[in-house]
Amino acid sequence: MSYAIDISAARREIQHPNGVITKISKDIAVTFPAELPLEALDPILSDELDLVGLIGDIVQADGVDGLDVSKVVTAIFRRPSLPRKFLAAVRETYEILLGDQFEEFLESKPSSGDYLRLTIALSKVYGVELGKLLRSLVSSESDSPTSSQTSPGTTGSTPAESGSGPDTPTSSGPDA
Repeated sequence: MSYAIDISAARREIQHPNGVITKISKDIAVTFPAELPLEALDPILSDELDLVGLIGDIVQADGVDGLDVSKVVTAIFRRPSLPRKFLAAVRETYEILLGDQFEEFLESKPSSGDYLRLTIALSKVYGVELGKLLRSLVSSESDSPTSSQTSPGTTGSTPAESGSGPDTPTSSGPDA
């Protein structure tokens, strides 16, 4: 049978048929799923954590191009439970990804740097960039107008009626 769409062909299981085998320490290796399960993003994108809301507040305050670090810090301090909730969400995400291997992973006592390096490496393998994902979620919430008038009034070069051309002076002969 021929299929118009076969999503199984594009999965990362083709590249990593046994999962993403990862050396954690000299004695510990774990295997992450070959494809990022959607549920693994739930803890990071949860309403309770409100990371998307935080990013929205920061972007609204400064815009995407000119982030002021002091305003980022202020936005974080307005949510005093955010750091602890974020760490819990990261741990929960890794627990979803590793399943039964999560306890073995924790035995290696991963540092914040370990989590960061591992997350960056996994995002490359999975083809997911959380910055772009979160930016698209924030930008979709914008209530600003999508376009604005470029100049007031008209220039006179645009015909008033569709299909009509510009007025041209008539010629009355060679001496005119």
